[in-house]
Amino acid sequence: MNGFNRALLVVTGVIGLLSVALLLLGVYDVPQIQTYIDQWQNEDWYMYTILAIGIFLAVIFLLMLMTGLAAKAKPRRYTIQTNEGRITVSKDTIEKTVQESLKQFQGLRSPDVSVAIDSKREQVRVHIDCAVFKQDGLPTLGKTIQTHVKERIESLIEVPVAEVSLNIYDTLRKTSERVV
Repeated sequence: MNGFNRALLVVTGVIGLLSVALLLLGVYDVPQIQTYIDQWQNEDWYMYTILAIGIFLAVIFLLMLMTGLAAKAKPRRYTIQTNEGRITVSKDTIEKTVQESLKQFQGLRSPDVSVAIDSKREQVRVHIDCAVFKQDGLPTLGKTIQTHVKERIESLIEVPVAEVSLNIYDTLRKTSERVV
């Protein structure tokens, strides 16, 4: 979630909590501030305040409803349409294929693979985080891994891989290099 969305959620949450607190103060008797509440309720603009709070909450709940109805989950499978029917390949299958293809490289430790599938654009993106133990030439090794993983996935699902990003680091030297 990006910073703007987080800030928007925080501001909305604070305003929502203040609105609920104001509404509750109007209903329950709090001895220390009851005289102020009574004066506030006798003012002409009290009705407009309650109306504004209600409109604010209605807009928030309407946005939540529309987001819930319109939001689509990220696809967990890649769908291929053929003349005979439809073929689906799960995201887990693609990730396991990448994991298996990484086993041939000596010195690779704890690879973490994530796959993003975009069936509409017919694209697959792969991101790999892994540690390398006692290896020299990290950029060369990274390019070799990228090429091998890309060819392996393309042979599996017969769809071009848009990107294979790789984040490798040498555990012995504590160096890190990102190959894209």
